[in-house]
Amino acid sequence: MSAGRATWLMAIGIGLAALAGMDLRPERALAQDASQDTRPAEGPEIREAAAEPPAMMTVGATSLRPTIAPECANRTDVLGVSRVVEIDTSRGPHFGEQYRGLEDDFLNFGEVVITFDDGPMRRHTIPVLDALDEQCTKATFFSVGRMAVSDPSTLQEVQNRGHTIGTHTWSHKNLASLGADGMKREIELGISAVAAAVDGPIAPFFRFPYLGHSKASRAYLESRGVGVFGIHVDSQDFRTRNAAVMQKTLLSRLERNGKGILLFHDIQVSTARGIREVLAELKTRGFRVVHIVPKEPATTLPEFDAIAAKSIKGRKGVTAKAPLADRAVTWPVAGDEASPPAGQRPAPPPPQAERKQQPAVKDWANPDNDPWQLRSMGH
Repeated sequence: MSAGRATWLMAIGIGLAALAGMDLRPERALAQDASQDTRPAEGPEIREAAAEPPAMMTVGATSLRPTIAPECANRTDVLGVSRVVEIDTSRGPHFGEQYRGLEDDFLNFGEVVITFDDGPMRRHTIPVLDALDEQCTKATFFSVGRMAVSDPSTLQEVQNRGHTIGTHTWSHKNLASLGADGMKREIELGISAVAAAVDGPIAPFFRFPYLGHSKASRAYLESRGVGVFGIHVDSQDFRTRNAAVMQKTLLSRLERNGKGILLFHDIQVSTARGIREVLAELKTRGFRVVHIVPKEPATTLPEFDAIAAKSIKGRKGVTAKAPLADRAVTWPVAGDEASPPAGQRPAPPPPQAERKQQPAVKDWANPDNDPWQLRSMGH
């Protein structure tokens, strides 16, 4: 075995070493059985990195494979990463309880995949990243295109810390209610915008807003070689600002399910305030984190790349003229609206006559004056 291969295996095994000697609670130990691996014989190609290290997928100097920080080596007091699973999305696989009959289940009892939707939003995303770092663990972020364009630096931070980045459409529309053209635009512009924001590879992993899907939208994603991720356990963090309520909801549902894909939103107050305690409790209760990575990066379509580039260019222009806008909130969060800087009152609206004389201003995040607008919170 080459020195490089040995080093790679050692790095991937750190998360496993962190869990060595730690038993699940008795009731879990009795329930767990190796025969419960229900992965279908004809399912997607899923390789556990610890068993067979795949070739590293890179674009330029940026890797899609997570790195393990030196300070996390040999830690037994943190959640860590139990295993890294590489997923081949070329057939458009489906994951999550929303796709019964279609689902490719790669999780064993006691395993979880940590996911976040709707970001980035710096004031909430950064605390989430810090909490994940403290536990030496990794997650997957399903970013909304308009949010990515609004705050590319924060999304780049997500990437730099070794997490997987997928997409969640351009503007969080319910695709089940859209025609073919609208559905395609939401999906493709979301992929192009997120890829442009990080200026590098992203995963061909997708989650439907509101978990609303149709046969046509699923077929389109399959044709594009994109994996669809639903959920098993919902934190319901968008329903409360109370971190304790969010924690209780998530953990009680996870105990009943025993494993699964966990859903949080990195734009929600309750998650930003409470994710640290959730991660610590996962460790205490013996759950193990599986980090998912793609076999190949997502591909984009040139026509939507052009729109995304135009959006980012417009955003940079706004930021240059008004630096405070760099952190402007463009996504509605119930009960957490943006406020002006301390001591500064918002300017009163101009008189009606003056408003009529002003030319229409193009939305920097909507260069084609698309009438679609962001919707209220949900999944």
